[in-house]
Amino acid sequence: MLNRRNVLGATVVVGVMNLGAAAAWAQAGRKAATPDELRHLIGRATRLSVLSDRITRCQAQKSLQVLTTRADKVLADATDDVRRGLAELAAAGLTDASKALVAPALKSYETFLGHSQQLDVKNAKALGAFAEEADVVGDHMDALVASLIKDLGQSVAKVLASTADLQRLTQHTAVHFLMARLGINEAEQLKEVAEGRKEFNERLQVLQATPLKNPAIEAQLQLLGPQWLLMANALGQSGNDAKTLENISTTSERLLEVSTSLYTLYESALKA
Repeated sequence: MLNRRNVLGATVVVGVMNLGAAAAWAQAGRKAATPDELRHLIGRATRLSVLSDRITRCQAQKSLQVLTTRADKVLADATDDVRRGLAELAAAGLTDASKALVAPALKSYETFLGHSQQLDVKNAKALGAFAEEADVVGDHMDALVASLIKDLGQSVAKVLASTADLQRLTQHTAVHFLMARLGINEAEQLKEVAEGRKEFNERLQVLQATPLKNPAIEAQLQLLGPQWLLMANALGQSGNDAKTLENISTTSERLLEVSTSLYTLYESALKA
């Protein structure tokens, strides 16, 4: 599996000033999206990148026969979420540069969803190939995120970049852990898990240190720390005991909910 890029974080470090974005809109005969609209689309495309891993995690759960009923429900919800996001991106007025990335991104995701519906989770080789495909889909979405940030003409706030990466890591580490438990390139998967745990701790420290706080943000941060401790401990376990596999599956889902909520709260706080 490929190591998913941290596009938002890279953009924060490099910074972006695309002075030609407005001119590109005008030349194409479309009204330029407002900064708030572009930020929303950036969040939507980032979410779609995360959902490719979430879908893969559910399929790995089913292969391991871990909370399969719950996995089926989450899989259905994630697929619906993807389709809503794809429809929104397809209908959005974008610059030519971003629009050129939408078609291949949507095509790769639609193909991925089709493979998800037909996947034989008992076939380890097919599941491994599906996980690889998830990373390709994520790369397409990440490229679109980078282009939308250029259209915005501003670097993304560090707190948003860190929170977006936490969303990705909740699913990324879970996927690699479960794939290792299935015996699919175990050494490589566990290396990804170790790197993901380190990255998560770094991003969590950024959020805990940021002065941007309010009661709602504080409440979510208080949920995030203990839940991550539970998942991090489970990620360090070996073997295929049911309790550990269930902890990985349920805690990764809770962490995604909390980090998604935090992203929205930070967005609102930055606008205030």
